Amino acid sequence: MTNAEAIVLKYLESVWNRGDTQAFEAMTTPDFAYHLGGQPPKGRPEMLQFLDMVRSAFPDWRVDVIECIADNNRVAVRWRGEVTHLGAFHNIPPSGKRIAVSGINIYHVVDGKITAEWEQMDSLGMLGQIGMPAPAVH
Repeated sequence: MTNAEAIVLKYLESVWNRGDTQAFEAMTTPDFAYHLGGQPPKGRPEMLQFLDMVRSAFPDWRVDVIECIADNNRVAVRWRGEVTHLGAFHNIPPSGKRIAVSGINIYHVVDGKITAEWEQMDSLGMLGQIGMPAPAVH
């Protein structure tokens, strides 16, 4: 296991699975950027708000690493999990539903800290599972 891979796995467990904001601050650089799909990147303050929103909507948020591939200072992780929708999420009221989530993240690690996180996940499938109507296709 590379050093970068160990850092990313610790980050996933501490930050995403436990919601440890102090670990987030300690494990990321001041110029950290989080990229989710085609949305504008989030810096550290916005990422902390996003993590809080996710943990509020899905208090049992926990994902398992299926595969981890490291190449120098880049680490790719394929993950999946089951979470329960117990709080509002993007104006969708709590449904109480247990849903499946999955995605692939790529991390950039420099000098022992994460500088960037790129995430691709099935956001539409996730929103559909908690009750958002499917968009009309024309």
